[in-house]
Amino acid sequence: MILAVIPVAVFTYDRYNAVDTDAMLDVSVSIKTISHVRIDKVGDSVWESGSGSGYLVSSKNCEVWTNHHVIADAAVVEVFPRGWNRAAGISARVVNSTPRSDVAVLRMEHCQGIPEARLGDSSQMAAGDETYAVGNPLGRNPDSISRGIISHTERFATGLTPYLQTDAAINPGNSGGALFNHAGEVIGMNTAIASTKDGANVGIGYAVPINLVKSVATELHSGPPSWGDAGLTSVISSLTPDEAEIFTVPDGHAAIIVTKDPTEGPSAGKLKARDVIYKINDVGVTAADQAMRTIASYAKGDTIVFEVMRNGETRAIDITLEEGWKADEEQVAEFYEGHLGMTLEMWTDKEAERGAFSSPVIAKVQSLGPAHKAHISSSQKNVGFRGPFAVSFQLDVKTITGAVYGGEYIPVSTPDEMEQIAAKAYKETSPLLLEIQVWARKNPMDLEASLDHLGTAFYKVVPRVTAAVAPGDDDEIFESADVESEHPGELQAGHSVHPARTL
Repeated sequence: MILAVIPVAVFTYDRYNAVDTDAMLDVSVSIKTISHVRIDKVGDSVWESGSGSGYLVSSKNCEVWTNHHVIADAAVVEVFPRGWNRAAGISARVVNSTPRSDVAVLRMEHCQGIPEARLGDSSQMAAGDETYAVGNPLGRNPDSISRGIISHTERFATGLTPYLQTDAAINPGNSGGALFNHAGEVIGMNTAIASTKDGANVGIGYAVPINLVKSVATELHSGPPSWGDAGLTSVISSLTPDEAEIFTVPDGHAAIIVTKDPTEGPSAGKLKARDVIYKINDVGVTAADQAMRTIASYAKGDTIVFEVMRNGETRAIDITLEEGWKADEEQVAEFYEGHLGMTLEMWTDKEAERGAFSSPVIAKVQSLGPAHKAHISSSQKNVGFRGPFAVSFQLDVKTITGAVYGGEYIPVSTPDEMEQIAAKAYKETSPLLLEIQVWARKNPMDLEASLDHLGTAFYKVVPRVTAAVAPGDDDEIFESADVESEHPGELQAGHSVHPARTL
């Protein structure tokens, strides 16, 4: 009897463990971004690099799905397939994205050799089902995979999305990556993690269900996202049934309370501070997040009815919803002179706090110029204290000491010399390799210490020029502005749930 059972047990075990993780990795991609350049409070040009994950859903049009927050402020988006061994990825553009469900649709320039992901049915998932999370955790570990289970199928951790909850390891950088089931089908998009107050991962991850992702992606193909908004986001707070009872809310309902008079939006002039809302279109209110989800399920122009307690009396208040999507102002490339898109200066005063440098100092970097696209950052200042006084001090200095062109190393001692090399490279359509030294204090807050040479790095730059006639021209078209996020925006997140993106 025992001998008869053993082959069946072994067969079942082998069958259960026949998981094609290679197929999961093959359809997955890593994503790197750089944001637009901005000028900070001390006058420096700064930008952020970011990383995330995604997966190919169509080899016909090279469509990749990822999270909105991965590309929200991206000036440049690059996609890296599995096993990619080049420094630069495949350029991609944002077709459309939405912060509401945190989904974005990208199109790659090409996607040869990348197979399409198979999309599953997230409604069939149950607690205990096996899951596999694929992505680029911490931005330094592409093509990584971790295993876990579904621990909840409809967890409202923050915002309006009913997440799949999993204990498969998800970290910053995994955002936008696929959550697979045992059969190798995508059943979710890894999006956020729960953490302690100091940001430590507690082993709980959240994924947007793939059925919702598919629905949202279909909408995004048609245009900008849209949903109804009552203008209450920042002026409401939850009340438990016990708390609502003190406001004489009937039938043991929970509620939300308006904390101050709405001064703009569709609720302005209709709702007042201390109004207690306990029903929306005859649906009971349980908490502020649930109320916002209910409102957002209606469209712009729809009229909804709030049942409200005001000073112990019931009222029915009609609110006509406005557009919930607020697009950020479109950002464009900056005008720059020369061929590198950065401002070089000579700092030769030994008495100055900045110190004396014999090579050109990178003072500014222009948005979407060649230097920006090559991930070159400018020298940076900070604010510190000398006794009771706040002072600006040099945090680091970056100097260009040479360039490699056509296999030859050419030392650089002035901005004009660098520009002449760049102009020649541009004319001959050749890239440059810039040698950049970094100078900083070993203790950044020791304002009396000198700036020391910390290291040297090389950056590949493709010289270009702007097509603008003059800065400030309304009709400027920049040769370098070839990748733009069409609908940037911000992700609203709770205090203990964080987008799994790394900077």
